[in-house]
Parts: sequence; C-alpha cells; structure tokens
Amino acid sequence: MFFRFFSHIKFLLKSTNQHGVHSPFVYSFVTKGLYQKNTKSNILEEYQELKNLSKKEQKILSKIVNYFKIDKIHFDLNNKSITLNENHKPLYLSNLNELKPNYFNKKNENYFIIIENIYRDKNSIKNWKKLIQHKEATVTIDLFYYGLIFFRKEQEKEHFIIRA
Repeated sequence: MFFRFFSHIKFLLKSTNQHGVHSPFVYSFVTKGLYQKNTKSNILEEYQELKNLSKKEQKILSKIVNYFKIDKIHFDLNNKSITLNENHKPLYLSNLNELKPNYFNKKNENYFIIIENIYRDKNSIKNWKKLIQHKEATVTIDLFYYGLIFFRKEQEKEHFIIRA
C-alpha cells in the first residue's frame, strides 16, 4: 500500500503533460487520446480479463482503445495472429513478469503492448526499466496505471512519463 503511494508521488514529480512531449506521434496520442473528455469504449465490456479494473484504469484504457481504433485486444503472448500487418493491435498483459525482451524481435510497428500495473512492486518496476531499454522498443510511455511499448522503426528511441 505504502509502496504504491510513494511510487505515485515519485511518478507525479517526474511526469509531464503534452507540453513536455516533443514526439509528434506521442503528442497526438496525448492531446487527441488521453486528454479527451467523455471517451467510453464498449469493447472493454467484452473481455472477462478487464472486469477487475478500477474506474481510473478503465477510463485510461478506453481512451487508448478509442484513439488507436482498436477492435480486438489480445491477451495471449503466443497468439500468432498478432503479427499480421493491420491497424494497431495491442497485446494486453496484466503481469509484467510474463514478458521477456526477446519477445520484441517478432513484432511489427502496428503492434504494441499495454502492460497493467507497472508499479505493482519493486520487481515490476525493475522489469519495466529493463523492457524500456530494449532496442526494439522504440517508444515507451509510462502512464503509471499502464506502460505502453511501441515498435516504430521511423522514430528515435524515446521514453515518456505522462500524467493521464
């Protein structure tokens, strides 16, 4: 309980809003996605895996789903259909420890990873920091409630800490 509280305080001190973002891709996501009012996605109700999310987590995830026009969320690391070259396809993980950096080599740039609760404990934070160092993970976004990993070949490697 205290760990998460102090982690949130540290996050708030380090994080920024759209004014601290110099990437057009991330700036557009923050201004047209995260900071939009009244966005609700019905797709979240379809998945049993998302039933236990807090209202804040549901709200942020709805904004992510709406911005990237997601019609299907994948929960299985071994799902072969994720690598198809279509619109943005997210892999949603509720446990950061399931993901290993060597998994990144298989993905294309329309694919991205949403990781729930990256501040669960010290081990989760340590694993998150390892993942964002991987060369294939070109854009990483820390939203406190979620970590996002993108594989964009046309962009320099950058990490953002954004208040949602």
